[in-house]
Amino acid sequence: MTTSTSPETDTGHGKPRAALAALGWSVAVTAAVVALGYASYRWAATVSPLQPLPGSPWPYLATWGALCLACCLLLRWSTGFTGVEGAAQAVGALAFAGIRTSLAHRPDLALLWAYGALALALTAVAAVFWRLRHRS
Repeated sequence: MTTSTSPETDTGHGKPRAALAALGWSVAVTAAVVALGYASYRWAATVSPLQPLPGSPWPYLATWGALCLACCLLLRWSTGFTGVEGAAQAVGALAFAGIRTSLAHRPDLALLWAYGALALALTAVAAVFWRLRHRS
């Protein structure tokens, strides 16, 4: 049994680091998307063609933040914590579009959570199949 933590030995110590890096990446992408969503909400009140309805944006920002975080974590897990080139931009663009549309039209939050949970469940099934197919 070896206790070395050098990169040359394959002791499995890299998995927790990779998981923490994936968590950090996911939190950073989510924070950026929520910050951009809030900035666009503030900007939309002045000149944007998508004028938001009155009311607090925070329930929608929190909903999209939670869905974005779950999607980012699922994406990193499905790729074995290595990530995919352009993943942050893809997830960020979809979440930002959802935030803008939600803040402009204010759908019922329960409906937004239901569709988000359904999309995440289908994505989770696809991620499990992807991991099972690409085991190394």
